[in-house]
Amino acid sequence: MRESGTRDAADGTDEPALRRRRAELERHAALLFLAAALTMAILCGAVIVSGWFAGVLVDRWERLFWAGALLGGLMVATFAAAAAPGGTDARRACLRITWLLRVGLLLFVLAPALCVVGLVGDFYRL
Repeated sequence: MRESGTRDAADGTDEPALRRRRAELERHAALLFLAAALTMAILCGAVIVSGWFAGVLVDRWERLFWAGALLGGLMVATFAAAAAPGGTDARRACLRITWLLRVGLLLFVLAPALCVVGLVGDFYRL
């Protein structure tokens, strides 16, 4: 039998601790989603205002740039999925949010790196 605030003997979980962990992960996901969306909006706005477009890049570097841009969009979608509410099972939600945050952070590093490498490669004609 499960009493409130105690460990469940069957699976060894502490329900209040899982709820706190889930709330913490959801806060992190919401903040990362906000940061990623704001970053992408600022970068897209800067590109639009400058009048630059990716068609001026040499073909192979343009592909690298657009791969980074697509990963940036995927990053925002990943953080949005992590921030979305997800059911009543706290253990499954914690696992889902944790993995989505890890993938999103990986994309947060890869997306701008590909864009910058594409721009630098084109600039120096590598």
